[in-house]
This record gives sequence, C-alpha cells and structure tokens, in this order.
Amino acid sequence: MRKSKNSKSIPREWFFFNPLNNSNDKYFFKISNKIGVIFFYEKNKEKEEFFKKIKPYIKWCQVKGINFLIQSSIFWANKYHALGIFFDKKNLIISNKLNINSIKKKFLIAGKVHSLTEAKNFGELLNIVFISNVFETQTHPNKKKLSMFNFFSICNLLKRKKVFALGGIDKSNFKKLKNKYLYGFGAINYFKN
Repeated sequence: MRKSKNSKSIPREWFFFNPLNNSNDKYFFKISNKIGVIFFYEKNKEKEEFFKKIKPYIKWCQVKGINFLIQSSIFWANKYHALGIFFDKKNLIISNKLNINSIKKKFLIAGKVHSLTEAKNFGELLNIVFISNVFETQTHPNKKKLSMFNFFSICNLLKRKKVFALGGIDKSNFKKLKNKYLYGFGAINYFKN
C-alpha cells in the first residue's frame, strides 16, 4: 500500500533523470535515498518510449527507498506509487487543472516556472516549485538565466511552497542562492561530480 504523500519528507536535492539518455545511468545508480528523482522526457513524441523504459529505474528507486516524481501522467504515477507528478505549463492541460484538487489528495504536484508571471499564474497549483534557469546550463544552453533579483522575487512570491532552484546548479554556486524561502535544488550535471 502506498504511503501518504505527507508521511515522507520531501528531499532537498532532486536528480532530473531522462531514462532515454543512457549516458546518465552510471550516475543514477549511485545516488542515495536522500536524493529524489524526477523522471522526465524532452519531447512529446518520446512519451511512449519513455514509459516503456522507465520500469527498471522505478523498481530500483522502490528497492532503495528513493522518492520519485513522474512527468505528466496520473496513470503512471498511480501505477508506480510515485510521490508525485511533475508538470510544466505545456503539459498541465485543462482537464488536469480542473482535477488538480483531487490529484493533490493523492500526489504532490511539482512543476517549473521561468518568470514572475509564470509563478503568479501557475505557482498556486503546485506543492513543489522549481525556479529555472537560475544559472546557465550545459543541458539547455539557449535558455536565458534569471536575474538574481527575479529569482529572489519568485522565491518570496512562492514562500508558502517548497521552492527549489534549477538550472546550472553546482556545489559552489548553490551557496549564492540561499535564502529563507529556498528549500533545495534540482539538477542533472551536479550529480555527475
């Protein structure tokens, strides 16, 4: 039986893991159970393949006691007893918005915001909010990073949520972001070091 979403503590570090990218496998299998995993895919056309490949990674998380979120699927989150569902503004469709309160009874709802406007419009639907891009990243080199003023403003706006920094985080630059409203961070490359 699945534990209540409130019976587990929310990790302060999240590894964004795309099971379609095998180059991250060696890092995935080294993470501790203090780190959460967000299973994601890049493009909608990858969705079917993503759900085919995800099972062994989820089984490993379950054996190791690692909390995980699954992108965009209530069905798969339920099937695998995920801690929550990861949405962004592209895939939080109208039907999910209408059902968000019933979804929240069973799952934590996580998502990304990239601006103050998105935080105002989208942040209230979320339990866990990733603010992106805080720094320049290797994985998304064309995405503009936020100014520190905007980052701290979004943290303040969403202070009642679990707020995380995302994008270009490493051990040294995370210290620059610390504030009383920031709970932790999400990353990919951070976990390779």
